[in-house]
Amino acid sequence: MRPTPTERPEVSVVILRADQQGQRYEVRVGGGVPRALGRLADGRDRVALVSCRRVLATPFGRRVRASLARLSEGSLVLVLPDGERGKNLSQIERAAGRLLRAGATRRSLLVALGGGAVTDAAGFLAATFMRGVSWVAVPTTLLAMVDAALGGKTGVNLPFAKNALGAFHPPMAVLSDPASLDSLPERERRSGLGEVVKYGALRPSMLPRVAAAARSGAADPELIAACARIKMEIVARDPKEQGERKLLNLGHTFGHGVEAAGGFSTYSHGEAVAVGLLFAFRLARTLGRLGAGPVAEVEEVLRAAGLPTRVPPALARKAAGLMGYDKKRTAAGLQWVLPRGRGPSWKVEWDVAAEQRAIELTVKEIGGAP
Repeated sequence: MRPTPTERPEVSVVILRADQQGQRYEVRVGGGVPRALGRLADGRDRVALVSCRRVLATPFGRRVRASLARLSEGSLVLVLPDGERGKNLSQIERAAGRLLRAGATRRSLLVALGGGAVTDAAGFLAATFMRGVSWVAVPTTLLAMVDAALGGKTGVNLPFAKNALGAFHPPMAVLSDPASLDSLPERERRSGLGEVVKYGALRPSMLPRVAAAARSGAADPELIAACARIKMEIVARDPKEQGERKLLNLGHTFGHGVEAAGGFSTYSHGEAVAVGLLFAFRLARTLGRLGAGPVAEVEEVLRAAGLPTRVPPALARKAAGLMGYDKKRTAAGLQWVLPRGRGPSWKVEWDVAAEQRAIELTVKEIGGAP
């Protein structure tokens, strides 16, 4: 069953019906999150809110926390360190211990409130606590709304590899309220556009619309829903990334290397994906899969969004070395997600082999001066 949109103009909500591994759930873009959480928390013996201090201090975070406290006397709050620092096994162990001591059971519900790092970590906690409990994603960043919180991919990092441990564990619902984006710092707003540009690169016909969002520095609810719809349609056809879902990794092979090379602190995920996107398009051009026009078009959109398109040479070389830990590698080497096309348009393909010399040349390009 493909996701189908349902409009509710009176409350400015777009609802997608997602189907993943036989589990149907709601992907909601719009207001009314507390009311939706109330429906989902009904009958649960414990409700645990998993978030970080920065998000809990926002007006939206305070509203969600207060609504959950009213919904369940057995509610508790698990606070992870901000960002990628909260996405590791030691934090998962600490949180699981708190759940056990609070009396959580398989009938408990976890609510992930935050950006991609929080939804990844909380989803992984839900997937592994007592071999799996229900969870709801309430993303509060653009990046999480269009990508990280969708599709049931959960995970934590190892010190040298992004998302090296994880599980596929679909949520009960994804509840995105664009109003939560109002309190984001400018850099984080821009970072989320990295994943939005990825969807434009996957659907070239959508790129002009993405370019307009890049110039304004913000994505409207309709664009957020359009990106979510693309992802959920792909996930419905390939829930465990055996084929088509690999397309969603466009820009992530080198991008994850950039994140790791910067110690998961120098570059945000969206910034690293931006660099990785341009790397993929430049690599495709070096391999003769693509002309110069599409490369320039994607670079222009990334620049309009205020996202990086180069990294320092030493970091580029380090990122290239760390790509060896990428989950998409095989015994034959890395498998790339790359565009192919003639003229101004293109399509993106997965499981593409690339000659080492072409990769090395692209590393030098991406590590050069802007």
